[in-house]
Amino acid sequence: MNIIFIDSGTTNSRIRLGKLEEQVILDSIKVNIGVRNTAIDGNNYKLITALREAILKIIAKNNLSSSEIDYLIASGMITSNLGIYEVPHISSPASVEDFSQAAVMKKISDFFDIKCILIPGMKNSVKANNDIVSQINNYDIMRGEEVEAIGLLDQLPRNGKGILILPGSHTKYILVDEQKRLTKCFSTLGGEALLAIQKESILSNSLSQELITSLDLENLIKGYQAAEKYGVTRGLYQVRLLEIFSDLNKNKLANYYTGVIMHEDIKFLVENILKENVLEWIMIGGANPLKKVFFCLLKYLKIDLSLIEASDRQGEYSTVIGSRIIAANLIE
Repeated sequence: MNIIFIDSGTTNSRIRLGKLEEQVILDSIKVNIGVRNTAIDGNNYKLITALREAILKIIAKNNLSSSEIDYLIASGMITSNLGIYEVPHISSPASVEDFSQAAVMKKISDFFDIKCILIPGMKNSVKANNDIVSQINNYDIMRGEEVEAIGLLDQLPRNGKGILILPGSHTKYILVDEQKRLTKCFSTLGGEALLAIQKESILSNSLSQELITSLDLENLIKGYQAAEKYGVTRGLYQVRLLEIFSDLNKNKLANYYTGVIMHEDIKFLVENILKENVLEWIMIGGANPLKKVFFCLLKYLKIDLSLIEASDRQGEYSTVIGSRIIAANLIE
């Protein structure tokens, strides 16, 4: 049975071809488009067109026709109000069965009327309160990361309570209980801040567009320490000063810069999550270099929890495996 997995995010989307019966990715295409384009343009035309073209491309590359694709399984921002078809968030705590029961099966004409299983995201359960501003830190939402989380937990099963860290455009912290339910999530703009400041500030001359090309632990930690001692905005300006007065190359500067920005994500984790929850493990997924950045900074801090770094393959396969697990009961 041929399955195409669609994982559409804020900035990028990935189209993967696989088999229902086999835990293997046969082909993968990344397109530089996401729901950010919908937000900017006011319509989803570019998103629909790019995804349709990517589906056609992956079908043609593998000598298939659209009629030979049995299902599309879509997760992430594609199921938001900025995506293709909105599926409401389910409330935490959420199990695999909860996601499966809330998923929607639909034929989408723009996607050749192939049966499409749309997986919902999750929102934190919060007690009603008239003063939302004072309670806002209890609120959060996610789309796509729930699938990654389920896929990682299937590949790297753990006992007890823990937390998953999934860095990307947004850093996602996902709390997991003993029953492997996703109980709460927290998000930051860590990844988007990295790109936005690099592109839209004076630091664009100090940093290469790709930012970190290889991890430099010394300068990563020095940047982290600078934010801790002097604050983030001063730490950021120090990148400019280092470009002028030191011999650090752009990769070393990028590591310093990333340490400054990620200090805030780590600070939130340590002071607002780890202090308030009794946990046994931390698992880091996502893609490099940010996956390795979090792993190295948490090791530097000597966090007294079991620290697990998913492999590149486990991270790449997490969305496919999680999607298959959730959609299994819906596939005929």
